[in-house]
Amino acid sequence: MKILLLLCVPLMFSCGKKNEEKGNDATEIAVNEGNNTEDSLSKEVTLEMMNSGYIGKGTYVFPNGLKYVGKFKGGRYHGQGTFTNTTGDKYVGDFRDGFFNGKGTYTWGEGNKGDKYVGEWKDGKHNGQGTYTWGEGNNKGDKYVGEFVNNQKTGQGTCTYANGEKYVGEWKDGKSHGEGIYTLADGRIIEGLFEDGQYKSILSGEYNDDGTTIDFDNGEKYIVE
Repeated sequence: MKILLLLCVPLMFSCGKKNEEKGNDATEIAVNEGNNTEDSLSKEVTLEMMNSGYIGKGTYVFPNGLKYVGKFKGGRYHGQGTFTNTTGDKYVGDFRDGFFNGKGTYTWGEGNKGDKYVGEWKDGKHNGQGTYTWGEGNNKGDKYVGEFVNNQKTGQGTCTYANGEKYVGEWKDGKSHGEGIYTLADGRIIEGLFEDGQYKSILSGEYNDDGTTIDFDNGEKYIVE
């Protein structure tokens, strides 16, 4: 059932805390080019080797406990690799020029309890198609599938909530923005325009005079909380 909402009211539903996704603490190291070669992931790569442009496979451990295991080119992470930090965060996937670039999976925290992003990356950030799943906190179980720009939901995407509700539509800077369809847990549908995370206008129906109840054409009512 479609409704027309003429007032701008706060968006009561969100996918993730403040519509934000977590970033990451990937470290990029600037080094000189070189032509050293090695083909063993068990090889310990030193900072001196990195600075001389190491090429091949190996393991580099930072003084603060961060760890990279994978391929190097010109002394930078380049190719398939795994990055971990001391809090249990882990990235597995493509690297280029020292950054997460290509396709990869980043999991926050140890085990499967934290948030998780699976998808495309550019220069260390979520960019392109991806799936972000919230694994903890008030948004546990929520999932967004769609487009990202610089770690933010931007473009077309679908957010499914643990309470059975769902938003499908356009996003900008982590918030619903543009045309979208919101399906309530009981199956009712709200379709219309959103702006900066707020309802802008809905396509059919109207508010009651008290501004708290929406009348549907079939006589049903929806109470705005």
